[in-house]
Amino acid sequence: MQETSRNMLEAIYGPQFDNYLLDELREVFPPTTPIPTDTVSQIMYNAGQQSVIQWLIKRMEEEK
Repeated sequence: MQETSRNMLEAIYGPQFDNYLLDELREVFPPTTPIPTDTVSQIMYNAGQQSVIQWLIKRMEEEK
């Protein structure tokens, strides 16, 4: 299972994923605070972006 997960991660970000790319993702998709005019769809979309970034951070930490 661990090997499958690692292969899936490499397929997603390639073997050269590093902190530079992670910093770029954080810059392009910064955390946002929902405002009253946001739709539920917007809030969920933004939460999904942050969820992916957090998942990548966790996986990078596990690989160290």
